[in-house]
Amino acid sequence: MIVGLSAWMGNSRPNWLEEFKRACSQLGWEARVVEIGRDDWERSLTGVDMFVWRPAMGDPSEMAEIRTKLPLMEAMGIACFPNSLMLWLYDDKIRETFFLRRHGHPMPGTFVSFDEPAARAYAEQATYPLIAKTHAGASASGVVKLDRKEEALKLLKGVFREQSILDKALVKYWFQPRLAKGNFLLERYFRFRDYCPRYAYFQEFITTDADWRITTMGRDLVSVFVRRNRAHDFRASGSGIWEKLELADLPAEACDLALEISNRHGFTAMAYDFMKGPRGWVIGEISMTFILNDVYTTTLFRKTASGYEKAAPIPIGVMHLNALKDAMDRAVQFPRWPMS
Repeated sequence: MIVGLSAWMGNSRPNWLEEFKRACSQLGWEARVVEIGRDDWERSLTGVDMFVWRPAMGDPSEMAEIRTKLPLMEAMGIACFPNSLMLWLYDDKIRETFFLRRHGHPMPGTFVSFDEPAARAYAEQATYPLIAKTHAGASASGVVKLDRKEEALKLLKGVFREQSILDKALVKYWFQPRLAKGNFLLERYFRFRDYCPRYAYFQEFITTDADWRITTMGRDLVSVFVRRNRAHDFRASGSGIWEKLELADLPAEACDLALEISNRHGFTAMAYDFMKGPRGWVIGEISMTFILNDVYTTTLFRKTASGYEKAAPIPIGVMHLNALKDAMDRAVQFPRWPMS
């Protein structure tokens, strides 16, 4: 088994490249580090059976590159982590919402609109408090609680702000004359300086002091622990306050749902943020990446015919590779279109 590893992963801290190289060594597989940014990257993949590329969140250049190249790798017959669907959903709460809603997976009441009048109409009649989120971001960044209608309307005013007179003057008298002269660097800046779309993302506020991080790793393995809220805060994501569970306290219903979703849609690994709401378990967010921390290796449970049993620690890289290899062995044809 030859495993291609993106060299870009070596730039992350902690070092995911080293994690996957160790995993390959432990499994007795060949690890081939691929300088994926080179022009001849396709030739470097000759003979590769699977490819692993954990992109850095918040790096638009790497995200543009992986979203361009990974579907081509799959077309070459290479099994990839992430696969195209996992990548399409990654770090985009709007896509996650449309996907979960389309397939009937439980989530808090959520409103998403790119239309200002519709967003303002919703804010006028919504029940508060309400959560507002940016479409990208992790560790609870870009997440705020709106306690009153006036706060929501003020937020929408900023989101959908029209160009000011100064903005228009800069375009006419500064940017356009220089763009006409073929200023390459200015062209790149000007065309992408406002690439973030204008939208409203509002979500039902669920009163809780914690959430359950349930991460699937293959067909029957889950990591489960509780994340407590920050002090004097409503957010658990990124708090670093973890509580491990005993088998008797395992939320089997939520674990079953996480595995059902992952197996149905072909997620070889997926982290789910579960909350217990008035209507039962709901999923706040999902992500195919998570931190390189032993909390994920020491909180493992395996589903069996009779329920769940505690599993011994397994390195994260080994779990990733085993899950991908299992999907290859079963020749599973997972849907590549997110709504199928």
